[in-house]
Amino acid sequence: MKTGQAGINLIKKYEGCRLDAYKCPAGVWTIGYGHTGDVKPGQRITQAQADAILIADLAKFEKKVNAYYDRYRWTQNEFDALVSFAYNLGSIDQLTAGGTRSREIIAEKMLLYNKAAGKVLPGLTRRRKEERELFMRKAAGNVTAGSEAVNNNVMQYPTLKKGCRGEYVKKLQQILCSLGYKVACDGIFGDETLAAVKAIQRVNGLVVDGIVGRKTWKMLQM
Repeated sequence: MKTGQAGINLIKKYEGCRLDAYKCPAGVWTIGYGHTGDVKPGQRITQAQADAILIADLAKFEKKVNAYYDRYRWTQNEFDALVSFAYNLGSIDQLTAGGTRSREIIAEKMLLYNKAAGKVLPGLTRRRKEERELFMRKAAGNVTAGSEAVNNNVMQYPTLKKGCRGEYVKKLQQILCSLGYKVACDGIFGDETLAAVKAIQRVNGLVVDGIVGRKTWKMLQM
């Protein structure tokens, strides 16, 4: 399995993104969404590079969660929550007790991993609660009134590309901002918005053309 947009959004929210290299509290050079290992002092990356590095880093933790797939047959929400958990803590081995715990116990124990140096941290408490909520969130059915409403709304949205202006462009920009992309919400589809659209299309396996059609709108509203 691969991490979905819900998992990526959760990781971005709590990891934060810094485009200039910095030393973390442990004295390790870090950049992007907590990336380490090949970072040099004075290094600077773009937002698109930060997103690409994140996706590459996710592969390591996806592998750790997928190691238990045959045992649990994870849903997408469960998988996303556990990848976020592993991204923060390194693995889910202890959480699942090597694959011996039930889903209910995993969800219960998840909240206990909110300490650093023996102290409860508010940020970790919030993160564990959101991961647990995502883990327990049931997948949407194939056809529901809610999903039909979303699909119908998406069908009504116009196709947007560079040069477009107006309220729908502003709506697009607001969604991109909520996902961590730095764009001006001015209703003008310029180079900044184009770069963000291409970055999120690349992250989600869509055609990277910078054009916001039905598939891109649908993905943005998941």
